[in-house]
Amino acid sequence: MTNFFSQILNSKIFKNLIFAVLLGIVVLSLTSFLLKIYTKHDQKIFTPSFKGLTVQEAETLAKEKKIRITVIDSVYEAYGQPGTVIDQTPKANFMIKQDRNIFLTIKSASKKIIKMPNLRSVSLIQARAEIESNSLKIGNIEYRPSDYHDLVIEQKTNDKIIEPGSEIEAGSEIDLIVGQSTGSEAIVPKLNGLTEMDASFRAAEYSLNIGNMNYDNTVITEQDSLEAVVWKQSHPVNSVVEPGTEIEIWLTTEPNKYK
Repeated sequence: MTNFFSQILNSKIFKNLIFAVLLGIVVLSLTSFLLKIYTKHDQKIFTPSFKGLTVQEAETLAKEKKIRITVIDSVYEAYGQPGTVIDQTPKANFMIKQDRNIFLTIKSASKKIIKMPNLRSVSLIQARAEIESNSLKIGNIEYRPSDYHDLVIEQKTNDKIIEPGSEIEAGSEIDLIVGQSTGSEAIVPKLNGLTEMDASFRAAEYSLNIGNMNYDNTVITEQDSLEAVVWKQSHPVNSVVEPGTEIEIWLTTEPNKYK
């Protein structure tokens, strides 16, 4: 029996088998080690907060954390100091690997100038899409009798007609004069839980306007006004009104009011 095991241990086949197993272990270990280095598997960090920092300060912080940043957008009408970061993707405290690229949005020091699109003779839905895609805001909608229902008759800003191609500041409100056929009606949508901006968009979708906006005592700062949501509206949901009717809204930052 001893000689049998001795012969096996000394055989060339057994030695080759042992060599192959050891070689496999070495290769797997080396591959795992190199993979960890390549993917920085053991170097995960929490995304730092860049909000409120200047681009230069953000670059310094990114260098310290061994990550990269890219400014992808600038917004004029936003809360914060001009030239500072107001948003980031991924958000702060999100687990990432080192060398990850963080996308930043900064507050612009001046408004961007754009060309006014031509909204005449297009549908209200299309006009709204054009307004939003050109970094503008939809303002008041005025209806006039017309054989062409819901087609834009005229475009205005600051109570003045604005011609297509004219220069205008991004973020400006565009008022529309829209055709209304005889007997047309509008259904009042639910605005509860929407911010002032979202409520304006929703009202416009239903051929309505937002009238007076009333903020309760929880709204103190500019940021509060941006985050406040509708908890009450003047017209009942699904009630039938004339197109262009103004809906008065009440806004709050108190969650229990609008839930």
